Amino acid sequence: MEPRKKVVIVEGIIGAGKSSLSEELARALGEDTLVMMEPDEKEDANPYLGDFYQDQTRYAFVMQVHLLQARFRMHQAAQWHALSHRGHAVLDRSYFGDTCFARLQLKNGAMTMREFNTYRSLYHAMTASVLLPNVCVRLLVSPEIANRRISSRMEQRDGRKCEQAIDIQYLVDLDREISHMVDVLRHQGVTVIDMPWDVDRDSVESRQVAVESLAARISEEIPPDPFLDLHRRTL
Repeated sequence: MEPRKKVVIVEGIIGAGKSSLSEELARALGEDTLVMMEPDEKEDANPYLGDFYQDQTRYAFVMQVHLLQARFRMHQAAQWHALSHRGHAVLDRSYFGDTCFARLQLKNGAMTMREFNTYRSLYHAMTASVLLPNVCVRLLVSPEIANRRISSRMEQRDGRKCEQAIDIQYLVDLDREISHMVDVLRHQGVTVIDMPWDVDRDSVESRQVAVESLAARISEEIPPDPFLDLHRRTL
């Protein structure tokens, strides 16, 4: 029997290095691997990002709904790619990870309870056709390190200036929400790989060793029975 292909999600706080790792991991898993990148400011994938950082109360809800539908479509494409045996799929941030930001917007007061309830209803309706991922790679990066990386990329890349509104406390709170989300996935049977990523691996060789080791571990992972795997949902 042909080995099952896997859906892998990469989660971590802003500035953790998810995008770079996702692309490198996809290459290490093989040429048939589908990689889906987080919707950001590039090519207008997140047209609300700049507005959100200017006025969070006005744009938090509409941005989260936009991102939810985008990540839903990404996850649908990823799971179809894997289920049809075309190859593995790697998601830079996931449909499940989107809930971390929505919960944080509610706690910070940027989203009202009425708005959050609408978001939650949409999420639950979509979840009926979303399967759990096989593997979640959690990048472990301290908020202080992530904040320095954010500052560095603001200087190096166009379109990142809006991130100057991100502070340490926001990253601390986001890290807490991600931990909660990952723990829920772990409890539901998803294989979680905690990957320390605080150290900057500047050389190609050091990054390659780390990524290839991760890819090998994912490839060797034996997922649950495919029939039972479709029924890991509870009310």
